[in-house]
Amino acid sequence: MTSDTFSTGPAGVFARVEQGGRHLTVVKLQDGLSNSFDDLRQQLTSRLGLGAQDLLLVLHSDGSEPEQGPAQQLYNEYLSTNTSAVADVTWEPLP
Repeated sequence: MTSDTFSTGPAGVFARVEQGGRHLTVVKLQDGLSNSFDDLRQQLTSRLGLGAQDLLLVLHSDGSEPEQGPAQQLYNEYLSTNTSAVADVTWEPLP
């Protein structure tokens, strides 16, 4: 019998974008997560190797994410000023 090797963390994809010289990591998650939002952010920050000051925006596929301050504002600015933003972003599986 072999041990399970699947990830116990959230499933989803991430991308790193830049807007106005500021960097932002955006994560899109699948539905059905049971973690609290703070626990989820901490887990993602660790998995993606982000520092305490790095901007992280967490998007749920069902749109249920809470307000996320500067990260959300920067992402909205990125989308509004880059007409090809959706096509230009390379999404990668979460590590």
